[in-house]
Amino acid sequence: MTPGRLLVGLGILIAVVGTATAQPAFPVSSGSSPGPNGSGFPAPALGLPPVAPPGESSIQTLSALVDDHPPVKELPSGLPELVPPPDKHHSDHEIPGAMTPFYPGRSGWYTSGEFLLMRPRTTNLDYAVLGTSNGLGTVGPVESLGYKVGTGLRAEAGYRFGEGKWEAAFAYTYLEATGASSIVALPGEVLYPTSTRHGLTDRATSAGGNTDLDYMLFDMLVARRMLIDDHFALRWLGGGRFADIRQVDNTYFNGGDARGAAVLTRSRFQGFGPIIGVEGIFGSWHGFHLYSRATIGLVSGRNTNRLVETNDSGATTYVNTSYDLWKVVPTGSLAIGFGWQYKNLSLRAGYEIQQWQGIFERVQYTDDVAQGSFNARSTNLSIQGLFLQSVLNF
Repeated sequence: MTPGRLLVGLGILIAVVGTATAQPAFPVSSGSSPGPNGSGFPAPALGLPPVAPPGESSIQTLSALVDDHPPVKELPSGLPELVPPPDKHHSDHEIPGAMTPFYPGRSGWYTSGEFLLMRPRTTNLDYAVLGTSNGLGTVGPVESLGYKVGTGLRAEAGYRFGEGKWEAAFAYTYLEATGASSIVALPGEVLYPTSTRHGLTDRATSAGGNTDLDYMLFDMLVARRMLIDDHFALRWLGGGRFADIRQVDNTYFNGGDARGAAVLTRSRFQGFGPIIGVEGIFGSWHGFHLYSRATIGLVSGRNTNRLVETNDSGATTYVNTSYDLWKVVPTGSLAIGFGWQYKNLSLRAGYEIQQWQGIFERVQYTDDVAQGSFNARSTNLSIQGLFLQSVLNF
């Protein structure tokens, strides 16, 4: 093929392709109106985007779809967070208003004061047996000293930290009580002393005595408060206790073998040891609630017991000795009552029992011949009575 014929064929091919490209994809039928811009395309259906003519880009068609929607509005800057922040006072739930005096949920100082109206009770305070003067039989009741109701106080001051859950405190308890008793034998009766040395002062016609108790406790405490639910809260506590408890007993005898005879006993326990306990309230409907408290402990310390026995109005000495030992004394207390609390003030009243097991070891010499023969009589101490409590949170 010659070059001239080749050029003529390429020209015809280009003309054919150009003509086909210029034809519309959808020819206009008779009776139809021309499309937009005279393109001859059919009008778009209602609600559908217009069809782009062949010469326009598909990107323009997509941008038209976007332009039909309203612009996206930005969220206001003051919109609250969907997840609320954790409660800074209590991790589980809000603290009810009626429970805040017991569980304030914040750091700060607090003070507590209690008025105690209690009666101590102790063993080994007997001093004579009332019997008949005929025969060798011992028939009659045992006479003993006893305490009257004593008064005292319990004061506590501490600081709450860790959003009010933890606290460190110091508490002081003091109670004093006294008691006295006397008896006179009628004709045909006789008194047999129980606190004197046997074989020396065995009979008397009159007897009496008095006793005195000084009770002091010093507690260093760490406590943890827990809100169980909207009506029940606990306060767990632990720490150390120093105790200084003194008891004095004096008995006197006259008549028979006794000529102004006296038996003087001095017992004292000083010790330190751990204690644990729990305190709780239940209720708090309009502030009214039930209240309970319990503690247990072991106090280790020195127990001294002094004994002096005389006759002839002090001129003759039968006994002048002491019995000192180191011992561990179990102790415990239980209190139950009711109360009312509002805002930062709590008022409570109830009944409490305290027990000291084997706190003293009183000495008694049992033989007038074997001068070193004695018995150590273990003495228990319990304190029972009412308490009135007031607690103030700052």
